[in-house]
Order: sequence, then structure tokens, then C-alpha cells
Amino acid sequence: MNGGLDRRQFLHLLAAAGITSQLPSSAEGSTTQQSVKLPTGAYKPGRIENDYSSFLPGEREALAQVPQMRKPSFNGIEAMVDGDWRELAINQSLSGWQLLFVGSMNGVSTAVFEKRVTHQGAIAYVTELGGTIALIPKQVGKLEHIRPRPTNTPHGVELSRTQVPGPDVTGEYLLRSTEDPCYENVAALGAEYIGWSLVANEEAGPLASIYLDATAQSRHPMRDPQEQWAPDLDGPLFNPVDYFPFADPDHYRYQPGWSKRTLLGGFLPVACTGVWNAEHKAGYEVIMLLPPGSDKQPIARVRLQPSVKMTATETEEASSLHEHFWHGSAASFYENLLGIWNHWSNFYEASMPVEIPDPWLLNAARAGITLCRCSYRGLDPTYQIGEGAYTKIPERSHALFPVAQYEFIWAHQLWGLTTASDAYFQHYLDSYILPDGNFLYNTQDQVEGPLNVGLFLWNSARSYWYTGDGDAMRKRLPILERMLGYILSRYEYSKEQYPLPDRRYGLIWGSPEADLGDTNNDTPNSHPFYYQNAACVWRGLHEHAFALSQLGSIEGNAEMIALGKRYSNLAEEMRTNIRVSLAATIAAGNPAMRSAGITPFETNDTRRLPTELSSYENHRFMMDWFLADWGDPALDLGHLHHRELAGQQICGIHTDGDAPRTSNFMAHGTLAVRIRQEDYRPFLLTLYTLLCYAADSGNRYSPEDAYIPGSYPGEGSPYGWSAAVNSALQPTLGLRWMLCYEQSDQPLCHLQKGTPKHWFTQGKRIRVRRCPTRWGIISWSTEAISDHDWRVELEAPVGFAATLAIHIHPTDNAHLRSSSAGTLAKDRVNVTPAMFALQSHLVITITAAAAL
Repeated sequence: MNGGLDRRQFLHLLAAAGITSQLPSSAEGSTTQQSVKLPTGAYKPGRIENDYSSFLPGEREALAQVPQMRKPSFNGIEAMVDGDWRELAINQSLSGWQLLFVGSMNGVSTAVFEKRVTHQGAIAYVTELGGTIALIPKQVGKLEHIRPRPTNTPHGVELSRTQVPGPDVTGEYLLRSTEDPCYENVAALGAEYIGWSLVANEEAGPLASIYLDATAQSRHPMRDPQEQWAPDLDGPLFNPVDYFPFADPDHYRYQPGWSKRTLLGGFLPVACTGVWNAEHKAGYEVIMLLPPGSDKQPIARVRLQPSVKMTATETEEASSLHEHFWHGSAASFYENLLGIWNHWSNFYEASMPVEIPDPWLLNAARAGITLCRCSYRGLDPTYQIGEGAYTKIPERSHALFPVAQYEFIWAHQLWGLTTASDAYFQHYLDSYILPDGNFLYNTQDQVEGPLNVGLFLWNSARSYWYTGDGDAMRKRLPILERMLGYILSRYEYSKEQYPLPDRRYGLIWGSPEADLGDTNNDTPNSHPFYYQNAACVWRGLHEHAFALSQLGSIEGNAEMIALGKRYSNLAEEMRTNIRVSLAATIAAGNPAMRSAGITPFETNDTRRLPTELSSYENHRFMMDWFLADWGDPALDLGHLHHRELAGQQICGIHTDGDAPRTSNFMAHGTLAVRIRQEDYRPFLLTLYTLLCYAADSGNRYSPEDAYIPGSYPGEGSPYGWSAAVNSALQPTLGLRWMLCYEQSDQPLCHLQKGTPKHWFTQGKRIRVRRCPTRWGIISWSTEAISDHDWRVELEAPVGFAATLAIHIHPTDNAHLRSSSAGTLAKDRVNVTPAMFALQSHLVITITAAAAL
């Protein structure tokens, strides 16, 4: 969402004449507007290491080998690693594990250790009888290894702010290479996004949250929550400078880019920021948390590392770390940290545990949910992550943005957290749906698209499929009926007022986007009749009808069955009307549009150059169409082709206007359409680009708008750089679809469809437990015995009614050769429902032919 039409011009058309839909593929390579030639033949793109997840040899094992402890006392403990017990005082180290604290936690004597390796670290909680009770990963390791994210562009193809609309050279460069897109080759193309780190909890709400900038200085909110957010006018609430030595404070001065901004554990609402001054070889680290509760103050640990010789021994290194606590003590800090870790790690592990070869990506998916839950006020919704320009208390305008609410619920459902989100869903329906079925949001500043009703209906159906909770479904039903009544009155209006062959017949009038809506001008003539409004409503009605029919059949409720049948018939009628209108509009298009094969956005979209694509069409209308999952691949590809023709794409993500900027709050539309394609690599390109350039790769700060590359909070409009719920949840939806994607047009569930080739190499494992699908809960694991041999274990309920397509992508692109069960295809094994007729557990061995 955006601040209004003054920020984007809806009718701004791009003059990109002469740009073709595809880059040339001659043997001489391709020339971009910057005269950069793509390499020819087989090539590998430039790569960098992922400093948020990489280990040097032996470091991962070293962090897993936590000391044992005994004989705790006020001054220390006895600790043992590799069989030798040794007395250890506070701040002393054993095998690199520094003893930080000894004291009683929940009545049990507990020792807290920390160890740092090159890029990573860990905080361990150890008891005498229980051993290691918590091991919290850190993505900040040794401070001297902190650096700005490097680039590596051996072929001269890179991301640059000087780019103008044109071919997606960087995207083609990666997709033509021999590697699948991943952090290592996507991030190598340009400068990183440097965002702020959120410190929050689930009780305090956005106004009590804290943002830390790249130096770990706080950006606390204005005193008046109704004023537009601005940086602190009365000085920061917290400033690490206060702890710098008086004699040499300049040694710790922040140099742009020399910070590592992370969430502790990878997904906790706890900021962990390291800063390194390469000139003076000194640095500091700040960890800040907010204890549970609505009235708590944040607690921070500050550790300074003065200049020391790089060959310092463990003891010298430990003693050189000067530690301070803000708003608390070591005891309160470590006790609260343990509680926060236990809460969030259990929250995810108890729902849908996942193990993948890229833990950085998994952390991003979990962090999206964490950041959103810590930005809600109780059950009341938000569009803003933390405090920012969109924060309004009491809620109004963007705080009630329906798109943010449906994606928040959707993300929870996909990660096995439907029960945890149903209360949010019901609260929104109870509190923010008006008696006439309209959204309360619509009576504030703007009018949002009626398409959201369809996505709310789909969420309701998915909630029932994933939980089987008929009571929750029935509780939602009266309000959903009001929402349907509101929308269907507009549907019937179009049938009455625009008889066939008018292309508006059977469509749904209303604003296509909040920025374009006006409560004082909300009439059938206010906007063209957009296809995504009708398509999304059709989708929601179709799924709602199916869920009602299922519930009625299970309960023997004839009234529910009849309601499902009524809506099913209506959805079929609606689809026919939309299909007829689309066909007529395409036929009425000018020769250039028909020749290009682009898809119209609304019924009047018949006269344009294929290179013309407005900002809203690209970043919103097209996305909503993709999310409707209409089921005609040609129409999806027509929109994607239009984006290519207009040159409005960079590295796989859509751009917004003449500048290389993406308005990523609707990017789940691109992810949704690309996971449906046969080629999974463009999906990966979009997902990793969002993570590397439209978000801070460490703390997951993800704004609504991001300039590419090297954006930061404070650049452009305060609305554009405010972190948003939708933007933060892109990796949450993306990773789930990568691992498990349910087709909506047939009983077919894809496993590992979007996973990159290097996840299938020897020793790698993908493991997912308790994954919800509309046909039941499934679990599976895929272990690579070699680069051409895999062992797959599947668990599904007896009678599982869908085919499971197990995708395997060998690193050398070899075709699959054999499978011990199921039907073999070149890149997948299909396990049909018949195989689960009498059993719930399968073990399948799969092999691929070695490349010639």
C-alpha cells in the first residue's frame, strides 16, 4: 500500500518502444542498454559466501559440542569438554566456550556459555542434571570478520541504480547459467539492503517496540502516536556510544556497511547487531530483547572488543570483551532470553518442523511470522511491522488493510499454525466487517478492492481443510454470508445493467486498489471493471462451496450441503461469465496486443502498445490475478510476457516506474504464478531476490518499497520504506510453496517442486513433519545417498485422496531412471492415492541416470 496518488501516477505509461520480450541468444552473447554482454556457453555466475549461515570446516561440530557442568557456585563451575573437568570462573573459556553466567533459573542452577566462530556463534544453557537445555544460534560470530556484503561479477553483469526499464539482464544471466538461483549467486550481483532490527514481544504492540539502526542505536517512536513517525527528536532511547571508553570512542565509530544486523536465533524478536571498525580493529555487539508483558522495558547486553592482536589466546580474547547491561542485569537478561527462545522455538517445532540445507531461508520464513505477531496489538491487526508511518492507534486506514490480514492468516495456515491464527481471523470478522458486509477499512480513508472477499473465503475454506474444525467454520459463516451478500449484489447489478454482449456482464464493480478508491465516489462508474476482482471472488466462492459441501456431508447436514451446492453452481456461472468477457476483450484488442499475446486487465483494455504497463498494473492488478489461480496458463503467461515487453522487471521481480524500485507488498503474486510453472528456476530467482534486495538479509526488515540495489530506511517516502506485514511474509509463503504446493484444480500435491539442485547432492536432507494439506497432514524426508540416489520416506493418512508428486532435481540435470514405488517421470515420482489405500508409511528409493 502507498500514501496516495501523489506518490505514484496510475496512468504513467513507460515509453519503452523497441524492447523485445526476450534477450537475443546469438553466439556472440546479448548486449544490454549498458553494453554488457552475457556470456555464451556453459558458465557459472559469480558467488559470495552467505555469512549468515556459513561455517568453516569443523566449526559446526564445535558449536554442537557444549561443555558439561557440575558443582556450580557463585564464582563459577567445573566444566568438562572431551573428558577433562576444569574449574571455570565467570568470563573464562574452555574450548572456546566462555562462561557468561551461573545462577538459578526456575529453581535450577544453570550455567550460560557462549562461543563464537568465524561467522556464527551460539549461546548455550547447561544444567548439571539436564545437560544442554537450550542452544541458541547466533548469526554474529567473531567481530573482526564483519564486513559489507561483497559483490562478485566476473562477467560484468551487476545490479545498478542507473538501470532504466529494459530487459531483465541480471535475471537472464542467472537463469542461463549452470546454477540454480540461491543466496550465493543472487546476492553477489549488488549492494545489500541495510534495514533496522526490531525488538518486540507479542503483548506490547508496535508503540512499545524498539527499532535499532545499523549501529544498534535505537529509533524509538514519537511521543504522540497520531503524528507521522519521525526519527528521535529528544535523543535515542539507547545509544551504544554511551558505553564506549572515554579515551578512544573513535575506535568504535561506525563505517557505512561494517555492521551485521541479525535476529538472534535467526527468527526471535531479539536484535543482535555487531559493528566492526576495520581501521582501528575494534568493535562491539549489542543484543537487545523485550521481556514478555505489555509494560516491560527492553534489556540490552553490550560487549566491547577493544583493539587486540589477532593472535590473542582464548583467555586474552575473553578478558578483552567488556560487558555491560542496560535496563537489567546479567541474571534478568539471560533468564528472559531463555524464556523467549523456548517460546518461539517451541511455537514452530510443535507445529511444522522443517529441516532444509538452507537454514537462512528457513529462518526468513519463520521470522516473517514472528515479526508480524509482534506487531499486532493483541488480536487487532496491523499493516506496519513495528512502529512506523503506517501505525495508527486506534486502528484506521492501513492498519486494517485487508490484504495484510488475509496474508497473515494464509501464512499461518501454510505453516501448520491454523489453530493459532483462527482467533485472529474471527476477531477481524467480528470487529471490522460492517453490517452490510463491507470492510470497516473502506469507511475510513480509502476503498479497497472487492477481490479481498474472495481471498477471505479461501482462507476460511483452508482453515476447515487443515483443522477439520466445523465449529470454527460455523462461527465464521454468518459474517462470511454478509460479505458474500455485499459482493454478490454488485455481481447481480452488472448482469442487470450490462446485458450481453456487453463485456461488463457478470463482473464485479469496485476499486481495484486502496490508493485509487474514494468513499465519496464508489459507484459502478468509478473504475473500469477489472478482471482480478471477479476472478478472486470466483476463486473464493468456489473453495467456500467445496468446504461447505464437505462439512455438510461429514455432519449429515442437508442445509449445509444445499448451501454448498448453491454456491458451487453460482461459482460455475460466474466463471462462465468471466471467461466469455475475457475472450471478447482479447478479440477486441488491437493487432499489437493480439500479436504480443498479452492479457487484458479490464474490459476496456483493448488499445495499447504492448510496451505500455502502468505501475499499478504491474505491482498490484497483475498480482491479484495471479493469486486468483484462474487456471488458464496462457492468461498467466500473457501478463508475465507483458512485464517483459515493458521492461518492468529486474532479477525476476517486478519494478515500479522508471527507477529500479520494487513495491514488493504483493510479490506473493509473482511467487504464486511462478511455482505453478514447469520450470522452477524463475520462482527461485524471485524468492532469493526479494530476500537479498527487498529486505535486510539478517534482520529481515522488509519495506513496502525498495530501490535496487542498496536501499535503506529513510530513502524516499516514509510510507515506502516502512516495513510491512505483506513484505515480511513473502519468504514465509515462498518457502512453503517451494516445499509443498497444492494444486487447486486437481487432487495433486507437489513436494519439493521449487527446491534447487544443490539441495539434492550427497549428504543433503530435506525433512518436513506435520505439513497440512487439504487432503490431510503429511510428513516426508528426502536424503541424498549420492548425487544420483535418494531415499524418500512418506507418511500420509490411510485413504489420502491426492497424488503426491515428489520432485527431484539432480545437480547435473540427469533424468530419473528408477523408483521402487510410484510412477516415474523425468524429474518426479508420482505416488497415487491407491498406494495409501491400506497403509500410511512408504519408503521409496529413487535413482537418476548419470550424465553422459
